[in-house]
Amino acid sequence: MRSFGADTRLPTLAVVLDIIRERGAVSRVELADATGLTQATMTHAVRKLTALGLVHEVGTAPANRGTPRRLIGIREDACYMVGVQLDQFSAVGVVVDLAGRVVVRRDTPGSGMRPLASVVADLAELVRTVLDEASVPPHKVLGIGLATYGSQDREAGIVITPHPTAEWLGYPLAETLAAATGLPVALENDATAAGLGVQTAGGSGSSFAVVFMSGGIGGGVILDGHPYRGVTSNGVELGHISVDALGEPCACGNRGCLDPAAGPRVVVEQALEDPALAARLGLGADTLTDFNRIGRAAREGDAEAAALVAASAQRLAVATVSMVNMFDVGRVVLAGHAFAETGRAYRDVLQEVLHRSVYMRHVHTVEVDLAEDVTQAAAVGGAAVVLRNLLESPNPELRGVAADAEAGV
Repeated sequence: MRSFGADTRLPTLAVVLDIIRERGAVSRVELADATGLTQATMTHAVRKLTALGLVHEVGTAPANRGTPRRLIGIREDACYMVGVQLDQFSAVGVVVDLAGRVVVRRDTPGSGMRPLASVVADLAELVRTVLDEASVPPHKVLGIGLATYGSQDREAGIVITPHPTAEWLGYPLAETLAAATGLPVALENDATAAGLGVQTAGGSGSSFAVVFMSGGIGGGVILDGHPYRGVTSNGVELGHISVDALGEPCACGNRGCLDPAAGPRVVVEQALEDPALAARLGLGADTLTDFNRIGRAAREGDAEAAALVAASAQRLAVATVSMVNMFDVGRVVLAGHAFAETGRAYRDVLQEVLHRSVYMRHVHTVEVDLAEDVTQAAAVGGAAVVLRNLLESPNPELRGVAADAEAGV
């Protein structure tokens, strides 16, 4: 059963829609039981979602007494969202329907060190490509959710990290991409987006943590169906939890941070220090490609590659224990391109360490899983952010979608 704290805004249409999506067909009574809300409050939420054209009645189910319960289901083709995950080494674009199904996916190179104008132009072309291939009516496209790394001003749509180049610092990424595509753009932290992507796929429960690793390491937490954002939407910086209090100074101001101690970049640097290993594995591309080559070699039995992965995983486990202890979740999900080859190895190490080290281990277990698709979870979550932002606004309106629903389209 989902539980909600007194300080949570209730009901949120996004959470109710998540439950309907997860269960397929559900009655108002079941929705009230799942949320702890009254049936009257749930009826009001369902009525609003119906008016928006997002859900409809899909049948009935027998009741213990009285009239059968009417079942509510998602209108899968009511609307579509575009999700894009972007980092220095990779970019994924998806079109997602209301049921959370990925209709189209396309992968392109990441930002690299290119001028931002070129990056935005490529992202706009990626959006046009996936929408053309999806053959989605333009009025049903709600917008674009862009999942990126590093610090950001989510409300302003501005990136506030100087990486990979100084041009990124203060760049109005959302506004510029919106102008290039003609669609509204919502900015989101990639790890938080990955959590929303896992939630959209279903079966994750209402509270869990995410370890996201692509070019670097990030963290996200979903609590009672809501993403934990902190004061500025830059919370759960897992990559900057210290795993060595006397370690090397980090650019963030801390010492011994996880990302520079165990992230993909340092694993690749360590491998490159051994010319024979680097040659054997064919290293010398970008960080993410090289890291996945190391991971593939480790999976295939290369002892030196496996040792590098194991050392990274042990440090990641230390930081993950801290995250789990802070938020008291019962599940950790791994997502991101860097887990494409190493996911099982990291999962096994984290599972073993969490079983023996989490503070509340005598009360409940903490399970570690891989996202259904580690490479697209953040992009799917980016798409989910678009709808979530609309549903959590004071007066959500989806005029084109509602008109289609009334017409029976």
